[in-house]
Amino acid sequence: MMGAPPLKRTVVHLDADAFFASVEQASDTRLRGKPVAVGGEKRGIIAAASYEARKFGVYTPMPTAQARKLCPKLILLPGDYEKYERFSRWMFSYAYDFTPDVEITSIDEGYFDLSGVRRSASEIARTIRKAIGQTLKITVSEGIGSNKLVSQIASKLYKPFAFQEIETGYEIPFLHPLANHWLPGIGPKSASRLNAAGLARIGQISATETDLLHLILGNIAPRIREYADGYDERPIVPRVASAKSYGKQETFAEDQTDEDQIEATLRRMADVLMAKVRVDGKCIRTLTVKVRYNDMMEDQCGESLGEPTDLETDIYGRLGILLRKAWRRRVSLRLVSLKLSNVYDSFYRSELTLDGASEQRESRRRLARIVDDLKRRCGAGTILRGHDFILRDAAIEKAKTKTKGKDF
Repeated sequence: MMGAPPLKRTVVHLDADAFFASVEQASDTRLRGKPVAVGGEKRGIIAAASYEARKFGVYTPMPTAQARKLCPKLILLPGDYEKYERFSRWMFSYAYDFTPDVEITSIDEGYFDLSGVRRSASEIARTIRKAIGQTLKITVSEGIGSNKLVSQIASKLYKPFAFQEIETGYEIPFLHPLANHWLPGIGPKSASRLNAAGLARIGQISATETDLLHLILGNIAPRIREYADGYDERPIVPRVASAKSYGKQETFAEDQTDEDQIEATLRRMADVLMAKVRVDGKCIRTLTVKVRYNDMMEDQCGESLGEPTDLETDIYGRLGILLRKAWRRRVSLRLVSLKLSNVYDSFYRSELTLDGASEQRESRRRLARIVDDLKRRCGAGTILRGHDFILRDAAIEKAKTKTKGKDF
């Protein structure tokens, strides 16, 4: 008995057009048809530009000052994380109406798998596209293909408001005439090396032996060769529900009045919590410090940062301020706690960085990951910060005091 034929795979890539700027135009009808950008003032950068602004040469990540010179009438708006997240969830909710296999890869794009769905994939995709346009007043581009690679390129190639379906079996005619930079993993440097080797087109890469590609591209060569041949077996990875907040508390062995020691305790909590945030691929925007007095009464104080972060160094300076605001009664404390909330996926942080210091922050982030890895492999005490020494010295002093009080 012959087995059933393999299921034809159908993947849709959905990509919102100029998302941040489009959301602002959708939220305020006065902005429609005008050059709009989302970005930081002064030394900031442009995080998103409407298509009206792009006609003047405004693009991402251009310095704000340069954008204003190119487009004097540019309407520059600050980022609104809550609004963009709300629109993003609303946008992808239409895909969830048809399949649970939805992978959100960034705030404004993702994939959904329609393999095995009885209705026509193009019909479903058009329905989703129309619903988003009618309700959210933003446009999206969609590509349909047999895998992630083909569907993503199809949606991005003809933006904005693109709709392109590549039938199974037509991957090669679609891909091979395209420039090499359309393949995932081919950045400007790799593209330049390929061009120098006479491999400017995807079809030329496909016709090249993997060993030769390895000399040009290194270890990514086998994967790039597969992409050039139209193969991509990456699965759709549905989104896993994330924590709504991260929290930690510490009850002091003895009621505490030393502000430096309490602040050091909060900083150590931040170290632990932010390591978890990074492992989960998240970032947070709101921090809350709570204190419990020796009579069991409590006070707390919280604040939201200008933008989400996954770096403890970004919140160290705020912890002492929040502690002093929360510690309203000048009596000793029994407990202190730190809560990190307003949790976002990490792409909110990377895609909407407005302060023009993204490279420096990315360096700090790489360092933080190295520290995380060392602590996991070698123990939490492998690397110590200033506040760790404050707590260590306090513990040593306490031990000395107890020793002096003993009779020998």
